Amino acid sequence: MGFFRWGVGARTKQGLDNDEHRLLEAFSGPICPICEMTRVQAGAYLRGVLGDGVNDPKVRDIWRTAGGLCGRHWQEIRGLESPAYPASILTQDLLTHYLGHGRPELHCPACVIEHDTERRFVITLAKLPEAPLEPVLREGRGFLCLRHLEMLPESPLRQRFVVRLQDILGEIEEFQRKNDWRYIDEPMGPEGDSWLRAMRALGGLV
Repeated sequence: MGFFRWGVGARTKQGLDNDEHRLLEAFSGPICPICEMTRVQAGAYLRGVLGDGVNDPKVRDIWRTAGGLCGRHWQEIRGLESPAYPASILTQDLLTHYLGHGRPELHCPACVIEHDTERRFVITLAKLPEAPLEPVLREGRGFLCLRHLEMLPESPLRQRFVVRLQDILGEIEEFQRKNDWRYIDEPMGPEGDSWLRAMRALGGLV
């Protein structure tokens, strides 16, 4: 099922393995980094299937057994570059299998990739050395969505991410204050996208 490998175990100049390094990089964006990693991994898998994977008998067998993708990942297939011809091969195969054998219980292969990836990166985050993570937390960059926060074991690190959500609440209050007509002339700062970060904290990839 794997068409995309990150070389787990390889080390960067900072002494971090590739997963740790990519996780730290993902903290630079206004989104849950574990959500971002799962999106990247699932997208790479789908691109791989539409490329060489469409002709791989093992991949085709996995998809037949699974019954194809969930609606969300079929929609992602539509958004990829030149999906029509490889998608026609996959859907022809799946419909033929259904008409001959009935529909199996849907178990989307891309969702499996996402679930495996999020577990992997929750473990990576829980074991991440404190030193490289400290600037991220000190500067207030990054947060975890509620789903991945709940997956993180109870620890001082988890509590710091709880504090990040409290910080977002404070920024929302400041955003609302600056939308009051009495303070409308005050320039908007980082709190300007606090409402969007709150949505992402609640719902993940929004």
